[in-house]
Amino acid sequence: MDASIIIAGAGPVGTCLAIDAAMRGLDVIIVEPRAASDPPDAKCNTIAARTMETFRRFGIAEEVRAAGLPDTYPTDTIYATSLAGPELTRIVMPARIERSQPGFHDSDWPTPEFMVRESQLWLEPILRKKMMSLTNIRFLPRTEVVGYTQDGDGVTVQCRGLDEDQVFELRGLYLAGCDGGASRVRKTMNVKLSGDAEIARTRTTLVRSQSIRELFGDRRPAWMSWVVNHKVRGNVVAIDGEELWLVHRALSDGEKDFEAIDLEQSIRDVLGVDADFPFEVIRHEDWVGRRLVAESFRDGRVFIAGDAAHLWVPFAGYGMNAGIADAMNLSWVLSAVVNGWADPAMVDAYEAERAPITDQVSRFAMANLEANMAAISGRTVPTFLSAPNFFARLLRRRLGKKLFDINLAQMSPEGLNFGYFYEGSPIIVGDGEKAPAYDMGKHVKSTVPGCRLPHFFVGGTSILDLLGPDYTIIRFDRTVDVSAIVRSGLPVKVVDVDNPPHSAFVHKLLIVRADSHVAWRADALPDDIGQLVDRLRGRTCRDRTTVS
Repeated sequence: MDASIIIAGAGPVGTCLAIDAAMRGLDVIIVEPRAASDPPDAKCNTIAARTMETFRRFGIAEEVRAAGLPDTYPTDTIYATSLAGPELTRIVMPARIERSQPGFHDSDWPTPEFMVRESQLWLEPILRKKMMSLTNIRFLPRTEVVGYTQDGDGVTVQCRGLDEDQVFELRGLYLAGCDGGASRVRKTMNVKLSGDAEIARTRTTLVRSQSIRELFGDRRPAWMSWVVNHKVRGNVVAIDGEELWLVHRALSDGEKDFEAIDLEQSIRDVLGVDADFPFEVIRHEDWVGRRLVAESFRDGRVFIAGDAAHLWVPFAGYGMNAGIADAMNLSWVLSAVVNGWADPAMVDAYEAERAPITDQVSRFAMANLEANMAAISGRTVPTFLSAPNFFARLLRRRLGKKLFDINLAQMSPEGLNFGYFYEGSPIIVGDGEKAPAYDMGKHVKSTVPGCRLPHFFVGGTSILDLLGPDYTIIRFDRTVDVSAIVRSGLPVKVVDVDNPPHSAFVHKLLIVRADSHVAWRADALPDDIGQLVDRLRGRTCRDRTTVS
């Protein structure tokens, strides 16, 4: 074998998969069509709290948090008639130096790692540096996967070196396709995408201009500025808070021709400036928003993750972040099998857990988009919306309230970060209690198996920092004997907590996974410890035996 895992695609999803698998001791080869020196994309601009928790485990959270926007630049979202025009509403969120202050919409989130507004332009180099520091990762830039064959022992991956146009083969135990929406791996799997093939069309341009920040005048600047006026609908994202800005412009409903929106004039219409306003176009992309989910995430020893498995409009910033969650789940189950403590069937859990979550998140994003479209896109915007008269101010106030109510959950998505749960997973032991419902903005703390462990501190240390690399048994009563599971061969770490930190903790024992999802709970270990251990090792994945 050339490697335990071969990964197609070195974007954030593939790179995170490589890092995590390598940290778990696996040999990894990652291939990427881009050159090592090619600049990253700038289209992803939010790093979710759960992703930051992953980066905390990677040891790069501080570096990620320090990149991108200046310390003093706010992460507010505004809705306005143009960047320079009157505001309709504002969702106030903290600058980095304000993070410790109370009163923001996410101040009470149950995590030591808060959401970070940062462009992929700055994130990818940090991930790449971490990846290259791991000696058991082999990186092959200017290389693409063109196909594969597999047998009972592994996968033979056909690759092409793009500089020499040379075809060669790699052999691995598993192949992971993290190669984007046009995934060659998915197409070779003969897996189709289903859902909404077209929701919206957008023109996106990365521009350089030091004059754009001046358009905020004496107002608090915004990280994201949504614009609606009688000429254009779009938004502006601050990339460095100084001179780099990403400008999106939406095509009208039903319009197919991207050229129907003039590239440069539409930028001026979003900014609210005239023809002599200075800016430089650095990069441009026309793209189609979709809600598509792969009909399968797996073909034997071959898996897909990220955009290769699901595509949706980037509302709530959960495109890249959902892909990284896929990667962490896949890395864990594959590493468990390769490292020998799990049954090969444990890999069944990847699709069983991630596919339902993918569908849920994509529907949340779709519903938010539809609500926004109903508020501002399904009607003609009056030319006087920016006017300083009473009627215009009244209209702006009413529209602003509607947009605030629709989008607060998107801009502070507590539920998407902490509310989702794995129901019906073959490696999670339910006890009959249903997980509480959640929505984009809210969740209920719960220890129901499948839910995320409610966060708490133990003597000033985050419980996340105390979790083991595979399983952790959290014991709230030191008199309860857990020696049987410690001796079972299951990789489990014992953490004692003297006082339950929240009313959600009603059991004396919790078994928690590395991704902080609860796998089992009770007041004592079962008499038949082997049945529980078999479930957690994936030995009962195929028959879904219930452990009680």
